[in-house]
Amino acid sequence: MVLGRISEGPRHWEAALVEPTEKFVEKHCLLVAKGLVDPRKSKIPLRVFNPTSDVKRVYGGTCIASLEETANLDVSFPETERQQQKVSAVSTKRCEQGEVPQHVTGLLEAEDGYMNDEQRALLKELVTDYADVFARSSADLGYTTVAQHKIDTDNARPVKQPARRVPVQQREVERELLQQMLDAGVVEPSSSPWASPIVLVKKKNGSTRFCVDYRRLNTLTVKDSYPIPRIADSLDAMAGSRWFSTLDLASGYWQVGMAAEDRQKTAFITGNGLYQFRVMPFGLCNAPATFERLMDRVLSGLHWEACLVYLDDVIVYGATFSEAMDRLKTVFNRFRDAGLKLSPGKCQLFKQSVTYLGHIVSKDGVGTDPEKVKAVKEWPRPQNLSEVRSFVGLCGYYRRFIRGFAQIALPLFKLTEKKQKFDWNQDCETAFSGLKTALTTAPVLSYPMSSGQDFILDTDASDFATGSVLSQIQDGNEKPIAYFSKTMSKQERRYCITRKELLAVVQSVKHFHHYLYGTRFLIRTDHAALKWLMSFKHPEGQTARWLEILGTYTFEISHRPGRFHGNADGLSRRPCSDDCQHCTRTETGDIDRDGPMEFKTHKWKRKKIQINVMAATEVTGPWTGKPRKQNKSLQFLQVQNHPGLGTEMDQSRTES
Repeated sequence: MVLGRISEGPRHWEAALVEPTEKFVEKHCLLVAKGLVDPRKSKIPLRVFNPTSDVKRVYGGTCIASLEETANLDVSFPETERQQQKVSAVSTKRCEQGEVPQHVTGLLEAEDGYMNDEQRALLKELVTDYADVFARSSADLGYTTVAQHKIDTDNARPVKQPARRVPVQQREVERELLQQMLDAGVVEPSSSPWASPIVLVKKKNGSTRFCVDYRRLNTLTVKDSYPIPRIADSLDAMAGSRWFSTLDLASGYWQVGMAAEDRQKTAFITGNGLYQFRVMPFGLCNAPATFERLMDRVLSGLHWEACLVYLDDVIVYGATFSEAMDRLKTVFNRFRDAGLKLSPGKCQLFKQSVTYLGHIVSKDGVGTDPEKVKAVKEWPRPQNLSEVRSFVGLCGYYRRFIRGFAQIALPLFKLTEKKQKFDWNQDCETAFSGLKTALTTAPVLSYPMSSGQDFILDTDASDFATGSVLSQIQDGNEKPIAYFSKTMSKQERRYCITRKELLAVVQSVKHFHHYLYGTRFLIRTDHAALKWLMSFKHPEGQTARWLEILGTYTFEISHRPGRFHGNADGLSRRPCSDDCQHCTRTETGDIDRDGPMEFKTHKWKRKKIQINVMAATEVTGPWTGKPRKQNKSLQFLQVQNHPGLGTEMDQSRTES
């Protein structure tokens, strides 16, 4: 039963006979039952019958029937709303009380055993009340008017490309897919000056996907810079939640209409003619931005508070079952009002552990997706640079879970450098196996708590990489939030150990900016020289820039011996080389604060070197210039630890 309205004609008739139009029946293969109606009503009930097994879509404004005046008949119509409901009950089959529509029963069968009987009853009531929000089949698509997709090509001339040859075995598949889209109202015949070729792609399940190659069109399109949410930020917002529901729209792009003036730009050429999309197709460069804008409008006020949205993937969360239920009802109502439909086969309701954006989300935190980890574990040994990049890219998606990712993957990164020949050696094999092992044993990372304790940032540097661990005290325990690591450039690898450790601090603070900015945190390092970091006088060059970056944050630096610094890789320190250009101290172990300290100073081109002593046990100098390559003579400066020394001391000078 559908509702229609009279587009034109007299409204004073007391009764009229409804008859279907031949054009509608031939085009849609639908039957409209003849019947008597009251044309004075604003809404005319029409009984439409679908004799096929496919779901048919009828757009608003489609002419499906005609009216003919009926005279000299004794016809009466119900006047009250209650009587009208009784008449509707005769013509439509209503679900019996407690009966769940067939297309949503899978949502109940997937219950994982965490709910009690009362909660199961509430879930059953929910899916019954909102069954219309879920698509009955792959052809049962919603249609929203909240947003339309437009293609701005400025004044570019239309691009017309020839049709590509389709294998004989796939021609019938092409015709079937095209006919399905025509029946669903997704595409329509076209006479456009634009034309893009089609591509038939095999899916994992063996079926075929109908794709259009819009690359030429995309190069002419003015790009839409609407932001797409960061996955890490989305996951962090669910702290404190115990119940999760994931929602996925049924062919989400096809539920968004194309602007009428831009439909011709989506035209594609086949062996059966030229067609264009009535809805937003896949493959357009601005389609993700349009869809994200649509979802932000539909779920306005709920995003980040009751649910998270990443394109057509939605997760609704709550600390309690009742809170999650209320939020889910609100989201369902928003989708219903917008005309959007969900895919029941891709939705999960009221779980305590779900897969979202390639991660396992639970009340305990965020972990890696076993399916993706399995793909890494079973990955064959790469045979060329392209396969190396693919493997490192897949592992890199989970680098926040892997402590020392950059250090482990360093041999593989070296393979991908410019002008580097593919030489798979033992180091590459070790890195390849190490990444597999690291992923399969990756820990579950906790959610950052905004009301919890201050953050703790443990940093460290090795000869080739920097790394850090961001933690937070929760429930009396120090829990990891995320890992960070990055390989050093060739220039950075030549830094002395102190400069490398400072580089690790700067890179880590910048990487975790969204956690650390505006809050107080503790930096822990196994390099004692960094304790004087913020007291450094007269910084120059790169050091000055780094200190300027760190100056916008509020933190303390704490030294922790290497044997207690294992969570940041526990990298032991090494002495500076004799030809170091950036540091004045030779590091042989932890600082002995009860005795004299020995420091090396290089002989520079300048005759005088100023050494600013910042603390009772630390000496440094803001060096400029370059040392003589062949002159290796050194001088030694003895600094005696004295109880009366403060944080600022008189400047000392030594001449070469």
